[in-house]
Amino acid sequence: MAGRRRQKLARPAGRAAASSPAEQQSEARQRARRLLRLTVIGYLFFAGSYAVAIPLGKGPDETAHVRYIAHLAEQHRLPVFDRQNPGPDYEFHQPPLFYLLCLPAYRLLGGGDPGAHAARFVSILIGAALLYLTFALARALVPDRPWVPPAAAAGVAFLPMHLGLVASTSNDALTEVLVAAALLLMVQHLRAASEYRHQVSERAPSLTAMAAAGAMIGLGLLTKSTAVMLFPVIWAAAALAGRGPHRYEWGRLLRDLAVSTGLALLIGGWWLARNQVLYGDLLAQQAFLLAFRDRPSPQYFMERYHVSPLAYVLTVVLPVTVATAWGAFGPVYGNRFAFFPFWVYLFFTAKALVEGASFGRCLRRAPLADWQRQGWWVSAVLLGLLLLGFIRFNLSFFQAQARYLFPALPPVAAALCLGLNELAPRRWQRIALLSGMGLLVLLAFVGLPLWITPQFQLQPPVAP
Repeated sequence: MAGRRRQKLARPAGRAAASSPAEQQSEARQRARRLLRLTVIGYLFFAGSYAVAIPLGKGPDETAHVRYIAHLAEQHRLPVFDRQNPGPDYEFHQPPLFYLLCLPAYRLLGGGDPGAHAARFVSILIGAALLYLTFALARALVPDRPWVPPAAAAGVAFLPMHLGLVASTSNDALTEVLVAAALLLMVQHLRAASEYRHQVSERAPSLTAMAAAGAMIGLGLLTKSTAVMLFPVIWAAAALAGRGPHRYEWGRLLRDLAVSTGLALLIGGWWLARNQVLYGDLLAQQAFLLAFRDRPSPQYFMERYHVSPLAYVLTVVLPVTVATAWGAFGPVYGNRFAFFPFWVYLFFTAKALVEGASFGRCLRRAPLADWQRQGWWVSAVLLGLLLLGFIRFNLSFFQAQARYLFPALPPVAAALCLGLNELAPRRWQRIALLSGMGLLVLLAFVGLPLWITPQFQLQPPVAP
């Protein structure tokens, strides 16, 4: 009798020990990693479905990207951009890394449409790497919220517009992977510097993270000119990490700047030099603008519709940017795109705004470590530079496509998921994040067959 009583008394203590905060945190992280694996599997299924359902050539500039790969396969040399008459080869100014990665698969299937489909699946596999990087970046920025990282990865994985982008032939997916990798390495460097500054660690931060980040920037320069925006970002990270325990360590700052910038230029500088020789422009941007000088400009739209610049931004640029953030596919034919119903954009935009406001409040009130705040500020620098580039591009052409902002998608997804997490009471936070993930999965699952695919099956009207 006494033995049974001792066993009964021992059970609650055992359960209490098994459910200690440290073990609960560890178990939550294990579940989060399992959820990440399920997310990657789901992503591969959905992205493959989008690649099959959306006709070839209907991705953003997809035909021109495929022509770049075909040129490499047939001519065995890098293309030269024709500034006077680019025609269908208007992507020939792009750096070559993505196209070289697609080249073996394109050749293996004999080029043509099979080769173009193979290039799509190369892009999908590259996009899978972005999910792991998003998870790692969110876990680095929010280490004490184990459900935020898989939710952020799911936000990137199941965003319909992003699915459509990675399921087409485009250098955007590889650009996003390299930007996310560089940003993750910067956050890790900021944490090491913070631990050294607060004497949690006796070792000064090594060169490894900044050198690797510089290498990512160099590879980014060989993928898309957008990667040049990472130079100010890594300089800001180096400046923030330069404080030591007792004084600002200028020598370490100069070392980090020299190694990261030098390695980036060592890897990607030859492409910039080639652009300068061929086009008189390091990024070939002026050559591109010259080739498309006859395209509709903002002034054209304002004069045609008799609207002010502010009205043009509010009634044309902003709605199109929002629509292309969630999903606008095509063109189906002419200038007609496949869209979701209006309420879809309204609902998900309102949800994102509420989550963004909650994230802002979290930054102001939460007891974040200084390296976490620095990581968010460095991410904000990246987003700000992308926004400035987006505005500058749209001052020349009407190109209100949110995909130009997608290199900042991983930290934005992490921020919105953290905002959603903080909106819910503690016991409901996991349910709130899973529900947010489920809504995007539902939209990606239902939206393609219900709204998008039928619009691609419509035939253009026949002229009388």
